[in-house]
Amino acid sequence: MTGQSPATALPRVVQIGYHKCGTRSLEQLFRGAGHPVVKYKLRRPFRRSRNAGLLMRENLEAGRRIFAGMEGHVFYADLIYQTESDAFEPIRCFREIMRDYPDTILLLNVRDREDWIRSRLKHGHGEFAQRVMRQRGIDSQEVLAELWRQEWDTHLAEVRAFMADRPAQLIEFDIDNDSVESLVERLSAYGLDADDWGDIGRTRGVKRHPLVAKLKKLWAHARWRPAD
Repeated sequence: MTGQSPATALPRVVQIGYHKCGTRSLEQLFRGAGHPVVKYKLRRPFRRSRNAGLLMRENLEAGRRIFAGMEGHVFYADLIYQTESDAFEPIRCFREIMRDYPDTILLLNVRDREDWIRSRLKHGHGEFAQRVMRQRGIDSQEVLAELWRQEWDTHLAEVRAFMADRPAQLIEFDIDNDSVESLVERLSAYGLDADDWGDIGRTRGVKRHPLVAKLKKLWAHARWRPAD
């Protein structure tokens, strides 16, 4: 499936929970049903891929609809732009998404907040957190964790308040406590299959040889990252 025809178009489903909350498993759920997916990057055959979050910001700055240039997709996930010197969290643009595409379904994927913070601190063997700390001028993980805690609470409260008058278009999915079957049922029009769900990105409890773990950490901190 490469796009949506006007006769068969389904409303977009946009994941607006933070990354490290089952985004890879959600991606697989929609890909398994044959839906075109944007996850983190807009993949373009024979052309350079673009960071989807950066493209969204450029669209907003230019007065275009927020998904201009990637509108032929059903599911949008892992929308984040983070470099050494710049950052943008497109999940905070839920108001603009609903303004430009009023039939959109917002998928607020959540988990235990403190587990999420611990997972984010360890993401990329700690490189992600260190990059954010340098960018924001933060000198301790404790301060960063408290900032993330506040941002999490604010985001969830604002999404719920904004969508209070259209509850059918907001789906909250707790990856710790809700069954994937309930999500599949809520999105029955999309033909999702619970068997396509998997805890793909989970690293809790994974045991690696110490040398392998050290090499992975060195690579995470040393590898070159493009601007987008």
